[in-house]
Amino acid sequence: MQTGGRALGQTPRTGKPTATSWLIQQLDDGQPQTIVVYGTSLTAGGAWVHQLSSELNARYPGQITWVNAALSGKASASGLAELDRRVLSKQPDAVFIEFAMNDAFTEYPAGNIDEDITVEMARSNLQEMIARIKQQNAASQIVLQTMNPSWDAPNGNQSGTKRPALPDYYQMYRDVAAEQNLLLIDNFPVWKKLQANQPAEFSQRVSDGTHPDATGYARLVTPAVLDGLGGENGLVLLVDVQSGRTVLHNQSDDSLEIISYTINSPAAALKTSWSSMADQQLDGWHEANPAASHLSELNPTGSGSLAVDERFDLGAAWSPSGALDLSFNYQTFDGVQHSGLVVYTTGVDERLTIAGDSNSDGVVDLADYTVWRNTLGATVTVGTGADGDASGVIDAGDYTAWKANFAASYSDAAAIGDGSYQSLPEPNAVALALGALMFATAWPLWQQRW
Repeated sequence: MQTGGRALGQTPRTGKPTATSWLIQQLDDGQPQTIVVYGTSLTAGGAWVHQLSSELNARYPGQITWVNAALSGKASASGLAELDRRVLSKQPDAVFIEFAMNDAFTEYPAGNIDEDITVEMARSNLQEMIARIKQQNAASQIVLQTMNPSWDAPNGNQSGTKRPALPDYYQMYRDVAAEQNLLLIDNFPVWKKLQANQPAEFSQRVSDGTHPDATGYARLVTPAVLDGLGGENGLVLLVDVQSGRTVLHNQSDDSLEIISYTINSPAAALKTSWSSMADQQLDGWHEANPAASHLSELNPTGSGSLAVDERFDLGAAWSPSGALDLSFNYQTFDGVQHSGLVVYTTGVDERLTIAGDSNSDGVVDLADYTVWRNTLGATVTVGTGADGDASGVIDAGDYTAWKANFAASYSDAAAIGDGSYQSLPEPNAVALALGALMFATAWPLWQQRW
């Protein structure tokens, strides 16, 4: 869609579609949902719960029943023991889980149910909770979270000292999420970056050594949860805390036509060498006096269009050693100013994976066709491997995505060969591959008949 300007998306560099969570899909379909949040005091009293519920309740009025079943001061052994009474009895459609902070705690008294929980014990407890939730409702959405670091605050509670292996427990959550294809909100790397870059700010946000304040949650956690769930978030600024790469991502339900945007950093953490729209030679776009405290661009003669789920790479616009203090606003073609969501995260490069780039090397080429052909018919994690259309199944739609993006790259250095012509496997080859798949599927059934 274009109005007075060109599309911003790097056609044909179409990113793999972002999967909207099952929870949001159900809400979008008008289905009532019961959401249970389960974990430690980080959930029992964490402001992220109120912030998230307020946002989703506003989007889906009257559809959501919220249950805060968290256990302050308890770990996953207690969580497993209380699962029936506090969680399963509520018949949840979605469950958020975090117990790592207290699983890592080494000072429970002798005989306490949560005493000396090792990483493997915590894994077993978590896996059992997941299995029992799924046993009750196979379609339930389970969301795992890593949370913030702990530290030895001046209050003397030695929260950090008493959790020496906390990162190992968080890594276990990542592993389980990957193994079971669960949604993971990985907050820990973002909090660690704040702690490293702005130690005074981190100390203020987590003043007692364990529990973030509402400002910390609003800045670092709640936006990440909303981003992870998907849905109508408007135009989002993704910021990779490891590389500094920034990406505009249209998470609205419609195309967006923008005529300007501004990224602000009071502590001057921005880089004027960012890959601006003007640098990328998009028609009509001009930088507006860029400085480390603000990066702005405008299009006085037209607009730029971002399709639904489209992403636009702004390069390394933020310094990885800088303050996590960004704000972001943009103006649409109708003249309305919008405040955009800033999401600090990791793995932004993966969001720029091109549909059809089955081997994730940054280039869509014949090697990706081979991956597609060899995995045709497989069920995979949505958006991974050759699943270019994010359907969860390797099928003809993924071939279409591969062919549409053939020779595309997100890296100027990753040129395709020497520019010589490369013929593409034509649809008859696709038909043969699909036919072989159908025959392989039908043959056992045919044998059973005879």
